[in-house]
Amino acid sequence: MNKRILGTFLWFNVGWTAGAMATYFAGMPEGLNWALAIVAGAVIWWDPAHLFWPQGRRIVKTVPTRQVVGGRRVGAD
Repeated sequence: MNKRILGTFLWFNVGWTAGAMATYFAGMPEGLNWALAIVAGAVIWWDPAHLFWPQGRRIVKTVPTRQVVGGRRVGAD
């Protein structure tokens, strides 16, 4: 959870800086820096596609079976 909080804070700062640069250099509206900061932070925190923060558990869809080959068991124990 600490990585997620740190990542959210850092991406919030990236959005704020990018918005401030767009405001200054391209003459965009003043509120752009806050809007980009909030959107960047929210996307990193929420992570809708699970690209940044993987799921905590793995779901096994098939159960491995034991096989006998030449009188010896082969497979997961």
